[in-house]
Amino acid sequence: MNKTSITLLVILTTFFSTHCYATWSIIAVDRKTGEIGIVGASCTFDVSGIASIVPGKGAVVVQAGSDYFARMKGVELMNKGMSLEEILNAMKDERFNPERQQYGIILLGTDSSPLVYSGAEISDWNGEKVGKDFAVMGNILPDEQVVLNAYKAFDENRDKSLAERLMMALKAGEQAGGDKRCETQYARSAFIMVYGPQDGAILKLAIQGIEKGGKPAVTLLNEQFEFWRKEEEDKG
Repeated sequence: MNKTSITLLVILTTFFSTHCYATWSIIAVDRKTGEIGIVGASCTFDVSGIASIVPGKGAVVVQAGSDYFARMKGVELMNKGMSLEEILNAMKDERFNPERQQYGIILLGTDSSPLVYSGAEISDWNGEKVGKDFAVMGNILPDEQVVLNAYKAFDENRDKSLAERLMMALKAGEQAGGDKRCETQYARSAFIMVYGPQDGAILKLAIQGIEKGGKPAVTLLNEQFEFWRKEEEDKG
């Protein structure tokens, strides 16, 4: 995949946006391999519009109010090489209604921990837990255990690939209760995106539009991911 097609993919993943008022997500980088990844799940029709990967640079998530223009500002400034603080300050401009947003931004080429901002007007339970190379955030969750379990699953499996750890973290969030509006379904949509510098491609798998009360989206995504992973192993 060439640079032009990567850029087009980033634009496409930022363009088709829906409001995701109840979501948990994880942003992460692997500074040894150069990989960048995002996973997310929600009780909305399609949660994947919250996320943008900027190849070679980092990742941006805007959830809760999920303002498209705030996310695009983050992508623009990340491409320009701005710092995390500069990006977050720009995204908190009042025209983006930041108090209704939950922002997560991470950079690959720095030792700085990711930054998360949770606006005062987003619904409970909301919060985040930030590590050195990843962050877990969520809103309208049953309690903090969704974030804590996802954090633990990611952090304690560093012998796995970035994609595997992200999927394990999302699954741990589901098992802790997920989006509280979905009850035991936990989420109606879910996605995983991982940029790999080796081939310049972005893996993107997504489950969308599961009917309310249907199968849990994260479980379905995990099945899709395991099928993809087996195919990759067979290729190798």
